[in-house]
Amino acid sequence: MGTTSSTLVCTEPVQKCEGHSAGVNCLAVSTSQQLIASGSDDCTIRLWKIHAGDRLALSCDQILAGHTHYVTAVLFHRDMLISGAADHTLKKWNPISGACLITFEEHEDVINTIVCAGNRILSGSNDKSVIMWNFDTGKLEHQLKGHSHKVTAITHFGLDAAEKSEDHSGSTQQEQETSVTLISQFKPRECIFTGSADRHAKAWSVRSGKCTLTFKGHAGAITRIRVDSTGRLLYTASLDGTVRSWHTETAKPQFVFDGHKSAVVCMDLCDKILYTGSADRTVRSWLLETGTQLRKYLGAKKTIIEVRSDGDRLVSASDDGHVRVYDKNTGVLQTVFGNSLSQCINAFEMTSNCFITTANDGFLYLWGIQEAKSETVED
Repeated sequence: MGTTSSTLVCTEPVQKCEGHSAGVNCLAVSTSQQLIASGSDDCTIRLWKIHAGDRLALSCDQILAGHTHYVTAVLFHRDMLISGAADHTLKKWNPISGACLITFEEHEDVINTIVCAGNRILSGSNDKSVIMWNFDTGKLEHQLKGHSHKVTAITHFGLDAAEKSEDHSGSTQQEQETSVTLISQFKPRECIFTGSADRHAKAWSVRSGKCTLTFKGHAGAITRIRVDSTGRLLYTASLDGTVRSWHTETAKPQFVFDGHKSAVVCMDLCDKILYTGSADRTVRSWLLETGTQLRKYLGAKKTIIEVRSDGDRLVSASDDGHVRVYDKNTGVLQTVFGNSLSQCINAFEMTSNCFITTANDGFLYLWGIQEAKSETVED
């Protein structure tokens, strides 16, 4: 603390995008990186076209109206858009025409998170359940019940492979809030994993919808959950300030990643490294093979709400209203996006040439990665 270094700084966004009449809760970027979806407290979704030519810009392409309460999650899949809301429903939209194709109705409380994989949608809700839907028809396939607290986030592993097997021809994730539950699926057992604000993670059969394992050990709500590329290890982050790794076939613990001074809010896996963001205002990296901490990434003044590994750089978004870019291998702060007037970030997304942040003022803020200028800043 108190040291200085030469860091690139961008204090003004390329564009402040007006349109929503209330806070923006969630963002999604299409696979082509040509569209951004934003979901708002005004009950609408807006689709924005990304102009990445000589002048980086966003323009509103569609307004999707139909939800009767605030929008909590948006996700692109198979050239369609899926949304979830506090009206207890999911909707499937055609982003070209703006038409609502299917409304999914069965949950009894707020939809917090959505994952699409192959021909399935997984949705998590405050009603303590996860529902598996058929993407094409909207039919409910399974409702996973067993947690004693709300489900607030989902991730998957291998549901595409499971679909191919059923066809005889062979992660996207959203999370929010402090009490979080997540889901993941892996190839060897075709299982779904859920984590909950009840402090437990569970494994479920994709075919029967029944719980097969319970992972116990955390002292606080689970905030994130991930499965490694082999499907053998499950990683759970918690409000208790730790991340734990588990053997997926037995639910036996492997390592406790212990070092943060407060809740672990977000994490990302890349190769053999785990990256975690915390309410203690730090991002940390850990060696997956041993559970040992490698380094800290400093500079944030409030909770880290998102962390992304991107090539040689590590990107974090913080409640202090700033996005920070670090050299992933050294921990050196390279670029800071934001200013003293920046509001708390509600949602964050990125493409190859820009960052997008939102706040409670209803605006989208577009930040050009190449717009930063050299300044000397205090770490």
